[in-house]
Amino acid sequence: MFDYHNYLKQPDALSFDEALALYQAIYGVLENPDADLHDLWQEVITAALAYTKMRTEWNFWSSEEKAAKDPLRTSLHNTFIINLTAFHRFCGKLELDDSWLAKLGPVEQRKKWGDFAGYLVCLETIRGR
Repeated sequence: MFDYHNYLKQPDALSFDEALALYQAIYGVLENPDADLHDLWQEVITAALAYTKMRTEWNFWSSEEKAAKDPLRTSLHNTFIINLTAFHRFCGKLELDDSWLAKLGPVEQRKKWGDFAGYLVCLETIRGR
């Protein structure tokens, strides 16, 4: 059974509060009306949706299914990372606050970045009410 408190003890864990702070910082940036910025953000969310859908389904697959689909899962994860990084770079190009990414940690902390994708989907779902 999943235990959120045990998850938080892991070195690469991302708490809900940390994810929310990142999300709010990003939405501060998105007050800028630049259309390309908003298009890039939509690409981030689209990639997060694709990755988290597969990651959620992962819980129900057999070992054989996981082995067969692992390359696609990795590819979807990479796409999310690439899109979030591109969005971050574009924030810098527009001279907007881009300090939020450092709080997520280095890209080598792939699990943490993947968890952030899940939090993004959760928060965007709530925002859509």
